[in-house]
Amino acid sequence: MAGPTRFGIVDMGSNAIRLMIAEVAGSALTLLENHRLPVRLGRDVFHTGQVPEATIGAAVDAFRRFRAACDRLAVQHIRAIATAAMREARNRDILVDRIRDAAGIEIEVITGIQEAYLLALAVGTRVDLARGRSLLIDVGGGSVQVVLIDQGQVVAADSYRLGALRMLEVLADSTTTGESFVDLLQRHLHGLEKRIGDRFEQGRIDRCVTVGGNIESLADLVKARTGERRLEGVEQHAIAELRAETLTLAAMPVADRMTARGLKPDRADTIVPAGVVYVRLAELAGVDNVLVPRVGIKDGLLRELVDGHLSTFAAEDHVDVVLSACRALGRKFHFESDHAEIVLTLARQLFDQTRELHGLGKRPRVLLEAAALLHDVGVSVNNDGHHKHSQYLITASEIIGLTDEERQLVGLIARYHRKAPPARDHEEFAALRRKERSQVERLAALLRLADALDRQHAGLIRSIAVKIREDRVEIRPIHDGAVASRLTLEAKAVEEKGNLFAQLFGRPASLLTGTSG
Repeated sequence: MAGPTRFGIVDMGSNAIRLMIAEVAGSALTLLENHRLPVRLGRDVFHTGQVPEATIGAAVDAFRRFRAACDRLAVQHIRAIATAAMREARNRDILVDRIRDAAGIEIEVITGIQEAYLLALAVGTRVDLARGRSLLIDVGGGSVQVVLIDQGQVVAADSYRLGALRMLEVLADSTTTGESFVDLLQRHLHGLEKRIGDRFEQGRIDRCVTVGGNIESLADLVKARTGERRLEGVEQHAIAELRAETLTLAAMPVADRMTARGLKPDRADTIVPAGVVYVRLAELAGVDNVLVPRVGIKDGLLRELVDGHLSTFAAEDHVDVVLSACRALGRKFHFESDHAEIVLTLARQLFDQTRELHGLGKRPRVLLEAAALLHDVGVSVNNDGHHKHSQYLITASEIIGLTDEERQLVGLIARYHRKAPPARDHEEFAALRRKERSQVERLAALLRLADALDRQHAGLIRSIAVKIREDRVEIRPIHDGAVASRLTLEAKAVEEKGNLFAQLFGRPASLLTGTSG
């Protein structure tokens, strides 16, 4: 039986760097160390666009300490992510290189949508999101993540530049007379209210879940006055009480918030702008209470890392998230969903039944599935050259569960579902690493065949059996005999679009149109 596995997690936020070390033994997870270091990357980034040398030094020192703790505890897996401040820092590569050189830890700068996805994973460890509609709100230092979940499926994920530290830096120096800081912030929020509120108009919100250090501190202050209330196993707090506490804090100097309320210096100043944003978003959602599960994106990152290490269940859940996002993008551009779903099914079958040829693993399969759903999405722009339009729409859109690099690959795979195959004179393809070019070629070859098998967009073939022979690959459709005579166009399309497959795998593919056995 395998022994316990130890994981190291870093959440490099705009207001602080959070470090976590956990051990997994069987199904039991034990938190070994958990630290929060007040390194404010966002303080200068939101003003100047640069991380100053002093802050770079503090961040590097934090990672050295974390590396030492990981080595002391024999951590086997480390993952570090960075969010809003690092996304915007023009000199982020310098900081990433310094940390890599000093601590041997690679920083992954994630998008706002990836941040929202990790938030959903984290909340799902404490709150049942499978029932009804749930709204998740995380007010970080640089951005606010808003995630809408319907019956357990992420249906919308947005990132807004409304983080507490950002608002503090942007509005604190305002010289507008006669307005309090809260008034200024409320006015700043007003311009985005319709855009945010539109997300909540599709139906009633059953629960609003709030995440982040500021809401936890605000909840502690409310709990000290009103006592603890719980719902669904986590804390529940009334919006009216959170609003009253926020306004009370807003009327106090920062120093008094520390002495009278016991807040830390890097919490005492950001808690007011964060409180205003939490309360206003909850009001827009039409709820009276919020849940506070006391988790963060580092918990989502840990869950993703641990589940991916222990089982296939997380991979399956992740595929569902990616495909749900792809379908939402397809609907946005009025894609032909029936054809897309058939090509998805056939692409999966081709991938699974030709593994001995392509040798690809689970993650490339997800990229093929995403490309299969979205390969024709560019038709909404123009049918002529729609494969190139599909590539553009995919790469220019956020797809929950895919990194920026993976989205680029999906866009290329979709582009090559028709017309010219991958070529070195295509700039985006040539810029890829050799391994990625090979993946794109192989997955595009499979997608071309899957698309050919539904050439008429009539769904005549929905299941196939593939036989790999020494000199050819035979694709036999599983259907009743009456369909066989109607597959002439599909057979011709397989022959025409199978050139890339034959070139890569040394075997031409053919569609057998005789009666299925």
